Amino acid sequence: MDKKTKCGVVYNTNHIVHRSEMSSPENPTRLIKIMNFFQGRLKLFDRPDCSLITEYPSATDEDLARVHEMGYVNFIRNYCQRGGGFLGDSTYIAPNTFKAAISSVGAVMEANRLVASGELDTAFAIVRPPGHHASMDKFGGYCIFNNAAVAARYLQSKGLASKILVVDIDAHAGNGTMRIFYEDPSVLNLSVHRDPHDFYPHDGFIHQIGKGKGRGYNINVEVPEGAGDDEYLMILENIIRPVFKSYAPDYVMCLVGFDAHYTDSQSNLQLTSNGYYEFVKRLKKMNRGKLCMVLEGGYNSVENVNLAHTIVYSLLDEPAPYDDKMDGLSNIITRNVKTRSILENKMLELIDVLDDYYEFNQEKILSGKIENHNG
Repeated sequence: MDKKTKCGVVYNTNHIVHRSEMSSPENPTRLIKIMNFFQGRLKLFDRPDCSLITEYPSATDEDLARVHEMGYVNFIRNYCQRGGGFLGDSTYIAPNTFKAAISSVGAVMEANRLVASGELDTAFAIVRPPGHHASMDKFGGYCIFNNAAVAARYLQSKGLASKILVVDIDAHAGNGTMRIFYEDPSVLNLSVHRDPHDFYPHDGFIHQIGKGKGRGYNINVEVPEGAGDDEYLMILENIIRPVFKSYAPDYVMCLVGFDAHYTDSQSNLQLTSNGYYEFVKRLKKMNRGKLCMVLEGGYNSVENVNLAHTIVYSLLDEPAPYDDKMDGLSNIITRNVKTRSILENKMLELIDVLDDYYEFNQEKILSGKIENHNG
């Protein structure tokens, strides 16, 4: 890149060649509508502080092999060459899926490289297929390769980062990322997701805190149905901030799923665009203005546009573009009474499990106050 810009959006049309002949919520429309809005009505890339990055190398076998077993990589490649089909676990393969998947991984690698090297302050990788359910040798939940995990290993291999914090706020647990780094203290996976006892992927529980040298470096925050903006900010201030302070990462990436928004019919979570905006703003500020965002799930193609707009404006320090408020009655019933109590109990359970590794403030959790830190 010839000039230093504040924010970069990394995207390539290779991401839309992955499509199923059957109806699937994970389809090219998810990204097409976002990019049409960014390039058309919003004219986002006419700004001097926001660039569109479309040219970057796709992930190589060497890149993928830092995370995935080559037998699995070759299985996906060969399955595509044979025409593809439905693999199971909500995941399909099309003839062009391998091309799309390695481009998606490459985009996430490039977005993180640009931020880690200092060429950009922030970046947003708008990609598909998503990645956080994919493990070393297994697909799942629309995911083929684990975009973020390969990017983390890439940064480490190039000496751009050594201790990496991955914060995942998709509605579903990032179980693939968890499995990949479960015994590795150099990448701390912190996933905030709906309670998986009765929700896909039925993995990512509070007691799963890592193994061996990685024990204490995998954190799952189980979120009850009805959790919204206040609850997510409570988690950020009472769990993520103390973990960040203690772990002292030299790099942070955030995986975002738009399926935690209140319009999503499956998750029954109640984040608004205001909540996404404030969460990203605080996380970026916590990390001294540096942050790479990576798109995971979210299947309301209309709302995805508004939320992608919200994420980019938060990265750019622009005012929130929408004032997205829920109906007041449902807000009072589901979020401020039952949900808050369940979440507090979940957080207390979590800090008890992690007591040997981090310093948390139990009284602050019980007070329900959400502080706004300056750094």
